[in-house]
Amino acid sequence: MKTVRFVARILLALSRILALGYALSFLLSLIALSTGWSLNLLEGNHRFEIFYPFTRVPYLLGTYDRDYILMFLLLLALYALFFFLVGNVFKVFTLPKLFTAYGIRQLKRFYLGNLVLPISSAFAISLFYGIESPMVVLVVLHMLLGVFTYFMAAIFKEGFVLQNENDLIL
Repeated sequence: MKTVRFVARILLALSRILALGYALSFLLSLIALSTGWSLNLLEGNHRFEIFYPFTRVPYLLGTYDRDYILMFLLLLALYALFFFLVGNVFKVFTLPKLFTAYGIRQLKRFYLGNLVLPISSAFAISLFYGIESPMVVLVVLHMLLGVFTYFMAAIFKEGFVLQNENDLIL
């Protein structure tokens, strides 16, 4: 179990870094696209570049179209949330006691997020854009991850019940 805790701590740190990166990218994009700060419009205002703050080095590129920008911001926010939630799952594996109500709650949030948000986001995006193959693959992968995590949550719930019964006997 020491190895699991060690790997979980590393993955927790990496997921927090990724969550922070996506959240900062979302904020930078939101500020740039709403105020024009750190933004450069290209090709007759059909494309945009968002620069690293206080530089002229491009960081993000995209189509300067309202629907595309909404999709772009939605995906950045959702991946910030995804990495935050996956970090919470890794945090469960760093704790001294594995089967806890906290752990079950984190697994539930993660599987619900992976089952509900990708489908609803893909549906919302499909109202403005055609759904392409890579997006379908991502939605299916998130759904598989959600189902797998649902199974883990069920196992954790059973372990929690058995652990509490065992504590009552001792």
